[in-house]
Amino acid sequence: MTAIIVSGHGQLSTGLLDGFKMIFGHDDKIIAVPFLKGEGIPQLQEKYQAVMARFPDDNILFLVDVFGGTPYNSAVQLVFDHPAADVVTGVNLPMLLELAATKETSDLEALRQQLKTINQEGFKIFSEVMASVSQSENISDEEDDLL
Repeated sequence: MTAIIVSGHGQLSTGLLDGFKMIFGHDDKIIAVPFLKGEGIPQLQEKYQAVMARFPDDNILFLVDVFGGTPYNSAVQLVFDHPAADVVTGVNLPMLLELAATKETSDLEALRQQLKTINQEGFKIFSEVMASVSQSENISDEEDDLL
């Protein structure tokens, strides 16, 4: 099993978790840990450690907002001492939804690869999607003309 700690600057993590709950419902193994104004690495690490202590037999996957930011740096320092933990940046709602369905696995590498795929497939630009749809329709029309 994998417990997921979501963290970011300000209330980002709590907002993401609220959105997650609207779609998926409550999940005891996905915890928001906000990094609030005035806090530093020691305070954030204390909050992280309190959550980690709740899941002593689980893998821990930190999902944080920004590479190199305080939530990331705080998590990385803890991960050095926990081989069954890792940190992933760029947290977003599709990540949380996908992980909720697959976090039962104990294979952190599989989860990491899955997150890479989700992020690549989830990034869309409307004008490019529409151009792709338009191009597909043109190909379909050309195929119909051949019949």
